[in-house]
Amino acid sequence: MRGYLKIVVTGGAGYIGSYLVKKLMEEGNFVKSVDDLSNGHYQFLEGLKNKNLHLITGDIRDSELLSEAFRDADAVAHLAAISSLDFCRDNPEEAISVNIFGTHQVLEAARKEKVKKIIFCSSASVYGDPNRLPVDERHPLQPLNLYGVTKVAGEKLMESYHLNYGIDTISLRFGNVFGVGLYTHWDSVIPKFVKQGLEGNPLTIYGDGESSRDFVHIDDIIGAIILALRKEGIGGEVFNVGGEAISIGRLSEIIKNEIGKHTGKNVNVVHLPERAGEAKNFSYDLDKIEKCLGYKPSTCVKEGVSQLVKYWVNHCRTGS
Repeated sequence: MRGYLKIVVTGGAGYIGSYLVKKLMEEGNFVKSVDDLSNGHYQFLEGLKNKNLHLITGDIRDSELLSEAFRDADAVAHLAAISSLDFCRDNPEEAISVNIFGTHQVLEAARKEKVKKIIFCSSASVYGDPNRLPVDERHPLQPLNLYGVTKVAGEKLMESYHLNYGIDTISLRFGNVFGVGLYTHWDSVIPKFVKQGLEGNPLTIYGDGESSRDFVHIDDIIGAIILALRKEGIGGEVFNVGGEAISIGRLSEIIKNEIGKHTGKNVNVVHLPERAGEAKNFSYDLDKIEKCLGYKPSTCVKEGVSQLVKYWVNHCRTGS
């Protein structure tokens, strides 16, 4: 796709979605956001006051709302989802309704309104506990939790609509996202640790700290989405989007050091029993996305942690 685009972002009020909307606006694109505001808000996007931005409050399961939003759109970035593992486990019907039926509704609206491209934001959770490391896109899909199951289902729906209706669907399997966006959520691993330490609480590690994750900065996530939106001839493809793989124990040391450097605080660590439904070790093979899209992660974990600590010190502790 060339030039300025008309793009719809589902979940555009969320942590990743709002930052994506901002970046797309900075490129000069025309952007609509659809979000039910159940896990986000529009206050930061409303502050942009841009005539090319249209904020819609509504549910992705509402076919009429989606058809109106998708009219004349060039592409859709589908981020709307229930992402909490605990919520999905405790509320399976709602998780399936939003993440699977909602994705179907997005695809149907795109088909009816002749949208050419959909970027689906998937997750490393589709792989479950890997058989081999690093994980490439050919690895078997064997999710350990319901959230992962809904993402596999979403990917399969994308594949089906590509094969049957010719829509260029691309699935991006995000690693563990962190970093300062338009605003910041504090409940995933790295932000949660930073918040715990800065509030004077110990970092809570589940298990022995030897387990590892692939952490990817939000700037790199946004970069991957925009690369996929712009790249032609990749319909039906899936890509890993990762950053830096490190152990939770090593991560805790980085966070302790960065908090100490910026605030002088000493931070402790406590170990809790391992949680079910999570992989022991994980790292991504990024060869495919590097070759096809030119993607390379640009922000390391240490740099991203330093950004989060500075953000908290400058904004959060004063209540702003």
